[in-house]
Amino acid sequence: MASKTKPLPADVVTRQQQYADLGLANATSYTTLPDLEKALIENVYKLNPTDYAAKGRFAPTTKGQTYNVTKATENYQFEQPKLSKPASDPTSFTQAVNNYANAIRTLQTIGADNVNKTDLATLNSVARSVRDFDSKDLSENAKLIISNVGDAVDAINSINNQRQAIERKQNLIRGLDEKGTPLPKGQKVDAKAERAKLTVLQDEYQRIVNTANQTAPKLEESLARFGLSDISRGIGAPVAGAAKVDTGLAALRGEQVFGTGALQGRLNINVTDDQILGDINTARRNEYKSLYDIGTAAVTDLQSQLSTANAFLADLPAGDRRRVEAQKTVDNLNKQLSEAQADTLEARNLYENYQPVSGTQAQTAISSFRESLRLPEERTLQQIEAIDPEMGRTVRALSSQYGQMATQPIGPTTTPQTEELRQTIEQEALNQLRLGSTIGAEERRGYEQAIRAAQTARGNIAGLGPAVQEAASIGAAGEQRKLARYGAATQFLGSGETTGAALARDLGFRNALEQSRLGAAAGFVAGGPSMYNLASQRLGQQQAALGQYLAAAQPQQTPGFQATPSQFNPYSYVNPNAGFIGAQNAAQIYNTLADYQAQTYGAQTSAIASSYQSPFQAFGQVAGGIGSLLSPLKFG
Repeated sequence: MASKTKPLPADVVTRQQQYADLGLANATSYTTLPDLEKALIENVYKLNPTDYAAKGRFAPTTKGQTYNVTKATENYQFEQPKLSKPASDPTSFTQAVNNYANAIRTLQTIGADNVNKTDLATLNSVARSVRDFDSKDLSENAKLIISNVGDAVDAINSINNQRQAIERKQNLIRGLDEKGTPLPKGQKVDAKAERAKLTVLQDEYQRIVNTANQTAPKLEESLARFGLSDISRGIGAPVAGAAKVDTGLAALRGEQVFGTGALQGRLNINVTDDQILGDINTARRNEYKSLYDIGTAAVTDLQSQLSTANAFLADLPAGDRRRVEAQKTVDNLNKQLSEAQADTLEARNLYENYQPVSGTQAQTAISSFRESLRLPEERTLQQIEAIDPEMGRTVRALSSQYGQMATQPIGPTTTPQTEELRQTIEQEALNQLRLGSTIGAEERRGYEQAIRAAQTARGNIAGLGPAVQEAASIGAAGEQRKLARYGAATQFLGSGETTGAALARDLGFRNALEQSRLGAAAGFVAGGPSMYNLASQRLGQQQAALGQYLAAAQPQQTPGFQATPSQFNPYSYVNPNAGFIGAQNAAQIYNTLADYQAQTYGAQTSAIASSYQSPFQAFGQVAGGIGSLLSPLKFG
């Protein structure tokens, strides 16, 4: 008769099934609980069964148990990786941040105290991938994220270090070293003191764990606020270059006149129409080239922004609330790019196929350009003549007269007859002076007859005497005539009527008259009612009025206080500090009254205090009086 096999206990069968589900091969071959537990710890958990045996570092806490399966299971589960490492390295900052955010989210689920070394390495790896994308183009928020990615790693390190310190302290209390081996014989351990230290370590461990668990949600929230603008500053905003191209093309379509600046500063009279057209065509073509270059740069910028935005949108997980704003940014960038490309293409075509201005457009451009060369005074003159044409004509006629007076030569100041008479007299005086002492025949005959008649009358007619006397008398008469001629010539020279004196006098008169005319003309030009002066005065008035308008548009300072009203500042006689001054006065009055009341109250308090007696003081005085009354009495 065959022997019957003894059935296994129910708890062993149950454990065989449980451990088989956990991965223990041939679980049914182990027929006792210690064998099952040892096989599970060694073959499934890959742990050293000795550490969990009755005398191991994780010995069972309940008597009768061979192995501490609960602790082994706890340690096994703790060592299992809970953070999944990304399959590939991130290619963008957004992917790196998303990976880090997923790790922090998992960290919140499992708890900061359940992160093992493998999870810590994974967390370190994803944090490092975020830091690898650090650049100067990131926003302050992105830089803050990069600086904070190590916070979680530091917190987990602190937890692990504290956990290891607790395990070392627990081993020491059990009489084991750090590796779980028994301490050398003779080494004593103050278990009570070490348990007190263990309590402190456990409290600190719990505090670190709580802090880490509270910090994780805040860190995840900061990661959730990470947006497209954190990757590229100003992304999605209107590009200035694109707007400038559109504005520039609109101005050129409106036939706006552009100048290279080569003709600026010149007067209209110094510039020809051909020069103006050449300058305008050069400037317009250069403007098209400039707009084309600006548009090309704007298109490149927008394409770069669009590429970044699309990458950010693609990196966001489905259902992420940031996808809505990112999509709006992408749509806006697409619209801007389309408009910028169209404007840039138009500018390029206009530059490469430039058609010089001609016909009516050329005439209009020339007129506009000449208007830009016109001086402010010229424009003001046009305003004056438009306001009062009659005054304009009068001033121009007056200016013409002053100009003619200053430039026309001065006519003759004497008549031909006067000059002929002066020359005749001057010539006759010269002729007489040339005769010297010569006496004319008639005059000599007269002298001879007079001398001879005198001699005959005296009877002096014989001999040589009368002849000598006649010769001497005639010689003396010649000398007298010579002196008379010299005197007449000298008198004529001093009369101021000589040709030279008349010429000098006429030259001085002409110079004085010319200086007078030039002075009058200069005075008219400098301060008179010339067109330039009128234009300058009106221009100055306009500029002053503009300055007053601009000054009035600026925030006005509070005018100074005046005792009387002013028509320019009607409220300046109201002191703007009246309320503040009144408050000061009220405070001063209050302080004075309060000081008086305080002094009065203090005096009253002092008087009351000096006369006041508390019940105990009154009782003491009464008791003292009674004592003095009773002192003579003797009790015995």
